[in-house]
Amino acid sequence: MSQQGFYNQGLGFSFDVSGNLARQSSFSQPLLGSQGGASLPGVDLNSPEVFRQNIQLIQTQVSQVQELARSALSGIEHAYHPGSNPVHTAAVIGTLKQTLQDLVEALRQSGVGALPLDAPPIPDPRTEEQLLAEAGRAVQALYERQRRIQEGAGVVANLLGAPEMLAGSQGAGRR
Repeated sequence: MSQQGFYNQGLGFSFDVSGNLARQSSFSQPLLGSQGGASLPGVDLNSPEVFRQNIQLIQTQVSQVQELARSALSGIEHAYHPGSNPVHTAAVIGTLKQTLQDLVEALRQSGVGALPLDAPPIPDPRTEEQLLAEAGRAVQALYERQRRIQEGAGVVANLLGAPEMLAGSQGAGRR
């Protein structure tokens, strides 16, 4: 007996009427150059074109992981709303875990996972003299700022102390 799936077929899984999760692997395209993947005769598995195709396949898998993660997050956020199904959310999370494992394996097999995550740091083109001059200017600016703050505090202290001095001088003048 075939049961009809009823939830988002585009995410790589469906829920049948009995509540079972049926995973539809969208990773059916083998990675070129992987051990178990497609091995085409006469194709250099280390060529830039094969690598480019593997990157495109990985990007597709990453977008599917993102869709599953969004669906799981939505299910978690709406867990206490009427009509939400915690079993469905748990199934989406399970599918997300499996899809992540598949993605990790695909990254490992294709060589795409060996790419660096961050761009390499760009060296500072300034010379040591330029850096010293810049540091000196920064220190001088901080010194000037601190001096102005202290002068301002001194003016305020003098103004606050002025009524006492005026009262003291007026009292001495009355005698």
